[in-house]
Amino acid sequence: MSQRSNLILALDLGGTHFRLALADENGKVLKHHVGLTNAEDGPEQGISRIKDAIRGMLSGTSPDAVRGMGVAAAGLIDRDAGMLLTSPNMLSWYKTPLKELFEQELELPVWVGNDANLAALGEHMFGAGRDSDDLIYITVSTGIGGGVVSGGRLLTGYKGFAIEPGHMTIDINGPRCNCGNVGCLEVMASGTAIARMAVDKLSGGEKSAITGLVDGDLDRVTAEVVAGAAKTGDVLAKEVMHTAATNLGVGVVNLVHLFNPELVIIGGGVSKAGDLIFEPVRRVVAERIMPDIEVRILPAYLGDDSGLLGAVALVLQSAP
Repeated sequence: MSQRSNLILALDLGGTHFRLALADENGKVLKHHVGLTNAEDGPEQGISRIKDAIRGMLSGTSPDAVRGMGVAAAGLIDRDAGMLLTSPNMLSWYKTPLKELFEQELELPVWVGNDANLAALGEHMFGAGRDSDDLIYITVSTGIGGGVVSGGRLLTGYKGFAIEPGHMTIDINGPRCNCGNVGCLEVMASGTAIARMAVDKLSGGEKSAITGLVDGDLDRVTAEVVAGAAKTGDVLAKEVMHTAATNLGVGVVNLVHLFNPELVIIGGGVSKAGDLIFEPVRRVVAERIMPDIEVRILPAYLGDDSGLLGAVALVLQSAP
């Protein structure tokens, strides 16, 4: 194998921070850097900071040793143009041509994808799904995203917008989601939803240890706080976590019936609640799935590196 195929540059682009890595084809991170995106300053300044970090990371590395660059970004991505169309946390970056900007700088091929989609590819190639060519990855944190690998390839859809599991409707009479729809999985099962459900109950006069954990300031209630209270046996917190996990299970059932994966991998901050999430999800799936369909449900393996290693995987699948 030529030297050129050995190294891959990867960028995980977020509104506050960006993470940069130089990795080998086995997903081993050789160099790592975290910097400030400060997306509110606009794309010109943010891209400039990233380019400076790339120059530093590639210092002393022959360009011929790098196969290409993968970029994982939160938001809608025009796959063919490599353009960030819109992102909720990077509003001023509307239609930023990431592929074009980085290719001009690096004189290397660049591929761009949605971060949650690419996390699915990363888990398939380097993580919990290494032994499966058919899997679904769901990240449950502030929002809900995900991706589908089928036959070993990432499904991206017509323009690259496929697989937004957080915005499938699971309750036509549910609360309104930030996307404008009602009853989305995201507004029923995300970390934000868990905090909202707990605050609604507390504001209605129900009692919980959560109030003491946040010193009475309900603005400080987070999914992590609720999960912590639930683990101590707090009844309200356990009810909220169970409701959110049950809703998530319904979403998983829908996805399994659509894509028939061998494996469903759940990651993101909320997944760190462990059995509070996984036990209800597995129960709902077992109760509602069609007979003779088999699926395993596992926690994600890659953690904070899922986007970066997904970007590495994108290059490995895309580069000639």
